[in-house]
Amino acid sequence: MTKTVLVIEDNMLHRKLFAAWLENAGHKSVLVADERMAYLEAVASQPDAIITDIRLPYVDGRDIIRQLKASPLTKHIPVMAVTVLSSRQDEESCRSAGADVFVTKTIRMAAFIEQVDAITA
Repeated sequence: MTKTVLVIEDNMLHRKLFAAWLENAGHKSVLVADERMAYLEAVASQPDAIITDIRLPYVDGRDIIRQLKASPLTKHIPVMAVTVLSSRQDEESCRSAGADVFVTKTIRMAAFIEQVDAITA
């Protein structure tokens, strides 16, 4: 079953890569390059899942997650934090913000899709 996944990623290469992986797995991707528009896009598109980078230029990804999880319009949407940060403290801070899944950008396509499928099931 096709799922819609909102991808919040400032890096064009990563944005295209995640979109290709999602589309290869039969999912639809909605891409947001400017994280300041992430909440509005999440409300408008009501995706089945949201993937967000943590290290973004304007807004920390954890703040985006907090905003999404605090809103009655988006709190039900599972969020996967994808980041270059890899310490236990980084994972804990993302989960404390409300992330359902934490993965590093060294993740392989199969594991990435497995995580997306798990949170959209």
